[in-house]
Amino acid sequence: MAIDPQGRFLFAGWGNVSGFLDSCAISPVDGTTGRPSSTIDLGLNTYTDVLLVENSGNFLYANQTAGAFVYSIDQVTGALTQIPGPLANVTLDIAVADPQGPYLYSVFGGGIHAYQVDQQSGGLTEIPGSPFNSGATNGASGLVISGNPVQAVSGPAATIFPSTGYSGGTVAVGSSGQTGVFSLVNIGNQNLAINSISIAGPNASSFSQTHTCASTLAPNANCSISINFTPASLGMLSATLQVADNAPGTPQTLALNGTGVAPAPAVVFSPTLPSFPTITEGTTGAAQTLTVMSSGTGQLHVASVAITGPNPSDFSFTNNCTAPVAPGANCTILLVFNPIGPGQRTANLTITDDAPNSPQSISLSATANPAFTPGPAPNGSMTATVSAGQPAQYMLQLTPGAGYTGTVSLTCSGAPLGAACQVPASVSISSGAAALFTVTVTTSGAASAPLSAPLRIKPIPVLRLLPFLALALILLLASKTLRTLQNAGSPRRLRLATVLASAVFCVACGVAGCGGGSNNTLIPPPIFTPSGTSTITVTPSAMSSTGKPLQLQPIQLTLTVK
Repeated sequence: MAIDPQGRFLFAGWGNVSGFLDSCAISPVDGTTGRPSSTIDLGLNTYTDVLLVENSGNFLYANQTAGAFVYSIDQVTGALTQIPGPLANVTLDIAVADPQGPYLYSVFGGGIHAYQVDQQSGGLTEIPGSPFNSGATNGASGLVISGNPVQAVSGPAATIFPSTGYSGGTVAVGSSGQTGVFSLVNIGNQNLAINSISIAGPNASSFSQTHTCASTLAPNANCSISINFTPASLGMLSATLQVADNAPGTPQTLALNGTGVAPAPAVVFSPTLPSFPTITEGTTGAAQTLTVMSSGTGQLHVASVAITGPNPSDFSFTNNCTAPVAPGANCTILLVFNPIGPGQRTANLTITDDAPNSPQSISLSATANPAFTPGPAPNGSMTATVSAGQPAQYMLQLTPGAGYTGTVSLTCSGAPLGAACQVPASVSISSGAAALFTVTVTTSGAASAPLSAPLRIKPIPVLRLLPFLALALILLLASKTLRTLQNAGSPRRLRLATVLASAVFCVACGVAGCGGGSNNTLIPPPIFTPSGTSTITVTPSAMSSTGKPLQLQPIQLTLTVK
């Protein structure tokens, strides 16, 4: 290890398999160091066994596996930059730096070698007469310079730590970045008078400071100064912290910088995967809260919320994010599971806003038990076997799921030829009790056919036979009259008699039912239900608590006719 003569930096060489060289800033407040400000990888099997800093604090010398090397020291951060080397003809196995002059001393080869430090390049030049005491230092294991190595600072002296400056980072215009805390330390031996602490420079309005410093700071005492960055405009912004005091070099300064960017909204959801308890189809579950957090630097505007996916009708929501959401604030969306089908139900909640990754999609998943379970009633069955002409009856029931109440409408289909199916129009389910109902299928067969075969021609009734008899008598009289008139030789009377006979004949025919419209129709034979097995389908329908039709499965019954 080696320490900067001014107490600003600590340097450490270390390693295993590979060697490294670290530089760390030393706090003038309590002497501690933070993480290294820089680390140099020396490479495989390359290690440091000697480190020393010359009196100006500008150069670090290291004796390493490959020889002696020199590094320049950044006077603000302590970071190291290697100067091409190694140094020629220099060995630093046992070495020491003069604390008050630009000299290094090293013991090797049986003598003490003295080198002058080039203050521009860090190079070493062996001074005339070196080495000294040749042959007298064989076996030496150490080398020191006696006396007070560091002159005490006389009067007040001030430093700001860390001296690397403040970076506010990238912050949206109008927002505040992270606060940086710095220490003003009196490293002198007299009281430090603090006249003012201020911020100046081209963008001073984008930085602010608060401090705990009194008007006087005792020797070795310190106070804190807090810096904050609130950009007033876009782009790179800079300013300078100034501490006016009675120490040399006043005002003490610290560089401030940051970048202002346009406000940008962002969003985070909690929870990322909403959870719904299992409920019954047709009922409504408790509302689950989805928190929409504005995590960006600008206001978040939620344009729309929608539910899509495989089962969008099984979920509903209440959108409370209708107003702009300020950075750091939040709003809520209430999600409700109201399934219209049984089993696993899935959907997607889609949120459209002005965040960069819009629209965002949140998966919704929940499980629903059936609204009711159909089955045979006690002592009932879902199969029946009858002879043609006999009715089949099925005693059934609907057993409700937990919490389900409603009216179930029923329709029946699938009855075979010559059969009909009857079901109640609806059944009501309430209080968790099973709802009973009966399905009846009537069939046609020999047991329901007429006892005699139908006549193809209906017999003529007696009343309708009398006009025919009267017609025959009239025709006889008319024939006799015509012969008499013919013999009398009167043509006019003959024509009159002919017309009268024709009229009488038509009237008689009308009364007797002659001509079209005969009732001699054929009666079709009766229809019998054929033997065989049929499936009778009872289709239930019901509505959910939110007025949506439920997705119900039909009830299948088996009918066998012998």
